Amino acid sequence: MGIFRGIALKRKLLSKLLEWKEETHKKPILLTGGRGVGKTYFVYDFAKTFYTEYIYINFESDPHFYELILNNPSIETVLRDYFHLSEVSSPILVILDEITRCPDSNIMIYKFLKTEYMNHIIAITSNISQQIFTDSGFYQLELFPMDFEEFLIATGNEWYIEVISVHFASDTKIPDIVHQELLTLFELYYQIGGMPMAVNEYINTGSAFNVPEQHRIIVNSYLSDSYRFNTEGEFLKISQTFNTIDKQLIKNNRKFQYKLIRKGATQAFYADALQYIKDTGYGIGCYKLGDDSLMGLNTKDTINPFDEAIQFHKKNLHLNFKLYMLDVGILYSALKKQYIEISDQYLAGILENYVAQCLTAQGYPLYFWESDSQAKIDFIIKKDNKIIPIEVRSNDQTRSRNVSIFRSKFTSVSDSIKISTRNFEYCNHVKYVPIYAVFCI
Repeated sequence: MGIFRGIALKRKLLSKLLEWKEETHKKPILLTGGRGVGKTYFVYDFAKTFYTEYIYINFESDPHFYELILNNPSIETVLRDYFHLSEVSSPILVILDEITRCPDSNIMIYKFLKTEYMNHIIAITSNISQQIFTDSGFYQLELFPMDFEEFLIATGNEWYIEVISVHFASDTKIPDIVHQELLTLFELYYQIGGMPMAVNEYINTGSAFNVPEQHRIIVNSYLSDSYRFNTEGEFLKISQTFNTIDKQLIKNNRKFQYKLIRKGATQAFYADALQYIKDTGYGIGCYKLGDDSLMGLNTKDTINPFDEAIQFHKKNLHLNFKLYMLDVGILYSALKKQYIEISDQYLAGILENYVAQCLTAQGYPLYFWESDSQAKIDFIIKKDNKIIPIEVRSNDQTRSRNVSIFRSKFTSVSDSIKISTRNFEYCNHVKYVPIYAVFCI
């Protein structure tokens, strides 16, 4: 089947699937992720490698399976015959693709769970917000584009990973020659990005020349889906909003501006389009937290006040936010198509986008802070029960007063991270992290 072509790319999420496989009483998995991140191929490769037999059902291309399953009391017998499976007494992995296209997924999945051998279930959907099973009936996982660590593995440069991890933990400089090699590899990465289709193109040809065409195919496929599953008016708003993300990220101030969509655009008119882009994984939201809500950080307990600040601002987060693209490579190709040169300002947006997608993949909700145009912090995360401000720079010039101003306002915040092309170092409560090591944060 054409959807399964390509080189098997090692994904870090595999460890979660292996843990799940060994569980005695397992919930079905709901695997989400934006179109093109490789969900189907990833699960299919897992099935081939770790199961004797498996079945694949796609409810978008094969809707008749719904009736076949619901109308037969013994679905295990029916499906064994349909897929020509043997009578081997071992678990059979059931892959249910485009599960949201199934009219009654709850009943159908319950029937699978009641079988003897077909109760290992992985359901796949591109709608990240979709809640299919009530009462947390699914073990939910999300697949993202490949980060730089996975790219190193795919391109045969896996040995760098331990070097990066060791120096990240010790805050000691990597030898300069290795540091420069990694910066060069990362420059290649952000042009290719982490979409498996683009990475496979580079591996197969040894060149990034045709990668922009792969990005164009991926985006067109996403927009085609958006057209099929929305009204014409809704699709127009979705495409207009999506096509402005690159323009939002090359401004000095990368906060989302509705006027870049079109003159007179308002939040109320485009709210559903923005939500759709985020729900389908093609937009990553980063939301502003204000001084008034963060003042609670100046206490001994820095955890609850931060969480309360987020709750306090949730109703108005849509008013001040940044919107990043799902994949840094798609962003780079979009910009390169429009501009002959990628300036330092544009590169800053590209690198910030990578940091956003990498932090999101690691499970961090994204927030930012600014104070009366005097200072700004690109990202604020909570790690190991500490609030950590993060700055991103496109070169090794990392001097700024932003973190100092932030820490003077919120005295309980001690450490910060600066991400740039600078080598590893720790001084004055600042952890300097090279851009290629963000996956370690």
